[in-house]
Amino acid sequence: MEHELPSSTVTISKASSLSRKVVALVGNPNCGKTTLFNALTGSHYKVANYPGVTVDKREGSLTLSDSSTITLLDLPGTYSLLGMSEDERVATDAINGTLLPTGKPDLLVVVVDATNLERNLYLVSELLDKEIPLILVVNMIDEADLLGIKVYSELLSRGLEVPVVMISAKHQRGLDELKGGVEKALLNPSVSRKAGAWIPSTHPHINSLRSDSSSPNLIAEIGSLRYAWCREVVARCTKITSETGHRRLESLDKLLTSKVWGLPIMILIFGVLFQAIFQWAQLPMELISSAVDVLTSGAKKLLPAGVLTDLLSEGIIPGVGNVIVFIPQIAFLFLFLGILEDCGYLSRAAFLLDTIMRKVGLQGRAFIPLLSSFACAVPGILSTRSIPSRKDRLTTIMIAPLMSCSARLPVYAVLIAGFIPPLFLGGIVSLQGITLLGMYITGIVAACIVAWIMKKTVPGSDSSFYLMEMPPLRVPVAKVVLRGVYDAVLSFLKNATTIILACSIIIWFLASYPKPPNDYQGNPVQVSFAGQLGTLLEPAIKPLGFNWEIGFAIVASFPAREVFVTGLSTVYNVSDDEDTHSGIISHLRAKSADGTFSTLTALSLMIFYVFACQCMSTLAVCRRETGSWAWTGGMFIYMTLLAYLASLTVYQIGIRL
Repeated sequence: MEHELPSSTVTISKASSLSRKVVALVGNPNCGKTTLFNALTGSHYKVANYPGVTVDKREGSLTLSDSSTITLLDLPGTYSLLGMSEDERVATDAINGTLLPTGKPDLLVVVVDATNLERNLYLVSELLDKEIPLILVVNMIDEADLLGIKVYSELLSRGLEVPVVMISAKHQRGLDELKGGVEKALLNPSVSRKAGAWIPSTHPHINSLRSDSSSPNLIAEIGSLRYAWCREVVARCTKITSETGHRRLESLDKLLTSKVWGLPIMILIFGVLFQAIFQWAQLPMELISSAVDVLTSGAKKLLPAGVLTDLLSEGIIPGVGNVIVFIPQIAFLFLFLGILEDCGYLSRAAFLLDTIMRKVGLQGRAFIPLLSSFACAVPGILSTRSIPSRKDRLTTIMIAPLMSCSARLPVYAVLIAGFIPPLFLGGIVSLQGITLLGMYITGIVAACIVAWIMKKTVPGSDSSFYLMEMPPLRVPVAKVVLRGVYDAVLSFLKNATTIILACSIIIWFLASYPKPPNDYQGNPVQVSFAGQLGTLLEPAIKPLGFNWEIGFAIVASFPAREVFVTGLSTVYNVSDDEDTHSGIISHLRAKSADGTFSTLTALSLMIFYVFACQCMSTLAVCRRETGSWAWTGGMFIYMTLLAYLASLTVYQIGIRL
């Protein structure tokens, strides 16, 4: 007698079957693929509007309507399956089944940009030839509406013989329809189309094209046929309903990328950015500093006297507090960069700087790793995987740490606040903001010089051709921008609770022991291990305008540059002051009054930190990406020498003037 299985058993069986499925998100750079991945999986990976952000496959989980959970992969963006860069090869290998242990993905979700459909369909034509189940996702339909572009999904689906879903990943429109389409495609996998759909049926070499599409002799002809097919498909399934929005954006685009006005506008934008970092961040910085002082004094009052209380009140709380007080400035930096990035302006900046970069031997792809390095050199170095040429990639890796990262900002901020007066030139331009901008520009200029030298001396082939793509100008999405600020602040806090916390404990110990004699009248730190180390270094750094106190702070900040502030505040005994942050500044000004720490010393020190390779994480990722201790050691040596010589030059010329 046959027994019918309960419906619940059937549901569990189906869910179990789907849970083993792997779905890959594929698409061109700047099509919104990672935004879609984040929306579907709840992840918060970096999203940017330029190539080279996703440098490896990312994996997440997507829950379907029947409670089954499938594996979702976000593959690096690629324009073609013939791409030569490292990240493009990751995407191609995953699609071909040579990267994943499970072989080819069970389904490809191909994301295309509704505002640039013709260019995106080239990759689609290649994926159609793979005969893997495929869903086409037309993203950015909201932007297409603003530009007067209408995409008819039914006509597109009929022409490609694949399911088509219209979405806006940023605004999370159409995601339920997409999940339903994914579930349906996984339960009933099929490939109804034939490979080579892009070949006209009347083409005289149709059979050879289908059987030998990888032949070098046919690549140019195949590319031409693919683009002709893309134009034909777009002509059948799209319509321009209005050109008003497009014309307005085109006029604004011409202004921003103008040879005459482009660079002045860019300088103005970034000048405002760096001035705002100082002006807008003051109040929240004072509030954080006050909170740190309350914790410090509270620990002293509530806990019994002893070594642990001293460690907590003089080492851990002020040590970490002296760094997290700069969170408002870091937040404002990433807020402005996030807005500029999300609206599409940073790609315009890359276009404006491309000519300069090429004169020093860098190709356009290097802009993205260098831009990322302003946040942190680690992701910047990782982003170099998008550069096909090994010579170009090594050059970019070696100069990426010269971009002033967010870890340098606390060093610049405390020195500028201590020695650069808050004057406004013409009542508008802040002298402090100009000084900060000058530090960033100094790093950029040095990177260009080093790149030019490396291009002349490092053996290897010339830069490959690179077509720079500029996304359409758009209104930034507040959620996306604020999420980027949140991630940046969270990353900084994680660093503060790990590396900086450990450094604060070590610095406190070195500055506290051995204890000076009871009748000692000088700074007790000077007889400690910290003072002995600084005194040992003083003869070497005295020509730079540095004393033993600065020397110890420099050594203490080797693991992470921002620890310099903690080291300096420890040797100055700032924890005894009423206000921690202003206490550092008042100590610096007091040192200026007695001639031991001048404005020239501060400039020399800032220049030192522009160039110095004070970051263990950067050296570690350099070793991993180059696979060589020689390149890693070379980075540390050349940057340290450059820092010493630049600082020496500034100070020695300064005292003579």
